[in-house]
Amino acid sequence: MQFIGIDFGTSNSLASLAVNDKIEFVRFPDGNISNPTIIYFPAQSRQYYVGNEGVHRYLTHLEESGIGGRLMLSIKTLLPEAKFDYTLVAGHGRLTVEDLVSKFLSLLKKLAEKQFARQFDGVILGRPVEFTELAVSRLEKAAHIAGFKRVVFWLEPVAAALAYEATASRDELICVVDIGGGTSDVCVIETSASRSPSPDRLDDIKAVGGVYQAGDELSAQMMKHQLAPRFGAGSTFKSLSKTLPFPTHLIYKLSKWHRINLLNNASDKETIQSIYPSSDRPDDVKRLLDLIKHHYGFELFQAIDAAKKHLSGSERATVTFRPLDLREEITIKEFESIIGETARAIEKSIYDTLHAASVKPSAIKRVLLTGGTSQVPLLSRSVTKIFGAEKILRPDFFSSVASGLGYAAARLK
Repeated sequence: MQFIGIDFGTSNSLASLAVNDKIEFVRFPDGNISNPTIIYFPAQSRQYYVGNEGVHRYLTHLEESGIGGRLMLSIKTLLPEAKFDYTLVAGHGRLTVEDLVSKFLSLLKKLAEKQFARQFDGVILGRPVEFTELAVSRLEKAAHIAGFKRVVFWLEPVAAALAYEATASRDELICVVDIGGGTSDVCVIETSASRSPSPDRLDDIKAVGGVYQAGDELSAQMMKHQLAPRFGAGSTFKSLSKTLPFPTHLIYKLSKWHRINLLNNASDKETIQSIYPSSDRPDDVKRLLDLIKHHYGFELFQAIDAAKKHLSGSERATVTFRPLDLREEITIKEFESIIGETARAIEKSIYDTLHAASVKPSAIKRVLLTGGTSQVPLLSRSVTKIFGAEKILRPDFFSSVASGLGYAAARLK
């Protein structure tokens, strides 16, 4: 049985295999080794497209006809959502999260088999440390739907450690801190060049830990604390001669992109429409109605992410989204205040993992700081404060986990 390694990520996904002990990445149709974990369903069609092709077709259809169809981003975040049973997609009917994920995995399987000229019946999937049993079972089922007969899971930070180990020349106790889109994972592991070819390395793993907080949570906090007032949060309205606050349950659904679609129901829309005439900030309430009506959740959070990335190298940024007449400036000081709780949670998970491994920061020889969100200055400073700048190594932010999975796939028969 042949295995392929797949890093099915919250933001981006990759697949790889070690050939002659050298990693080769699966190329997407656009030639890139990585594509955003996105699925696009055109309006009134039974087709679907994934990754950059999905984004391109979505924007093209939107420009040509004004009807963009359904674009779904970060579908990995739906795996642990117990309340998410299915979503209705025109032309496809009811689609469960397993159905959605399997469409992306199916493409990677097809591309891998064409590129390597062999059939892959098995897959090694990365999984976060903090991942519920529901999420794991759903991901496994999705892989089976995609055509994989055998599914093996590897912890994502362990995979990143194996990728580093492939180039190391000495035995070292290292700590992997992988801050991605959906989760932040930590692993203390003994790397060894001599034991690297062995498929069984459980004894070398000293401890693993992590939290369900990472890049998506930072964006959610930006929405909740900085942008939500532009959609009615904090406003008041009149009802039966009483002045009432804007409902908090609406803001809860607004705080993450995949929850915004939950507002598109008769009850919530009727509530918002009834608030609008007597609101003390009707323009903001109208903006929320337009957000729901035009399915702007994806584009809005793309604008938030763009501002978040800009703050990695600038003192200020602006969240700009013209379709909703939104322009909100945020400084790095405001941003770091907003995300402080998340930064503290990630820092605590590092200390907890070190404690579980019975080692002090001084005993760690190398720290692999990886994952796209690790570039956020506050989080980078936090890790540096714990271990010291001289120990920090920064492998490729987006491919280190996939590389480790590719090595593991080549060794597993």
